[in-house]
Amino acid sequence: MRVSIQVGIASALLAGPATTSIHAQSRPFAYVPGSYRYSVTTTVDRSQDQAAGRPPVAFQVVTKQRITLGLAAKSADTLALTITIDSISVGSSLAAPAPNVDKLRGATLTGTISPMGRIHVFQAPPNADPELAALYPAFRKFLLPLPMPTLSKGAHWADTTTDTVTKEGVNVTTRTVTNSRVTGDTTIAGQPAWRIERSAVVESKGTGTEAGRPMRLRNDGTITSTHYVGTRGVYLGSASTQRSELTLSVSESDVSLPIMQTIKSTVELLPAHP
Repeated sequence: MRVSIQVGIASALLAGPATTSIHAQSRPFAYVPGSYRYSVTTTVDRSQDQAAGRPPVAFQVVTKQRITLGLAAKSADTLALTITIDSISVGSSLAAPAPNVDKLRGATLTGTISPMGRIHVFQAPPNADPELAALYPAFRKFLLPLPMPTLSKGAHWADTTTDTVTKEGVNVTTRTVTNSRVTGDTTIAGQPAWRIERSAVVESKGTGTEAGRPMRLRNDGTITSTHYVGTRGVYLGSASTQRSELTLSVSESDVSLPIMQTIKSTVELLPAHP
């Protein structure tokens, strides 16, 4: 049975020197218009059990990207958002040719967000190329959304989201409960910043058919991450680790195929072009 899993890019740890508290204390926050360049590295380690006592299939996929994120003021409560894929490469331990990602180089995603990072509109246009369309959910949560206009050490909040997608004939509903806390302030690459720790529990359930056979899917996982947002309104980077266990059951034979997956990502703010 062939299984395809859509994995969004998780945010990751900003590389670069960091020093201890610079006492950002309580300050207003909003993302500021500008152009920002980032390096994004995502490593996926996946192991899938096989039937009839065969050893599990394990492999690793590493995706490296450089992107340019643009923010421009549209109104008092709206920023235009653009994300351009400047470069992308994919390497895999699988004994198979690497996917051709040439068409993604130079691709631009567009949408609108609030100054606090909440998405207003961010989706692929009608009839978009499927590979381009797949980038939209991957980058939908690139900027950390913040629920309050003022940040301070100890501030905390919780979010619950529910998303439903259809992938290869399977209708999947995912519920994510995320807890966030501002755990301190620091300096990243010379910029004062808040450090925000996040932990999430993810539950997915789905039903569908494959080759005419009914199928059930369940995916349980956790995400832990550390994000850095500059007190001057710039997203500075983050680190996240997502672990999940997915089980597929075909009702006719009640066959379960557990899949264990770990995704680690890093995001680093790059220097501006001279």
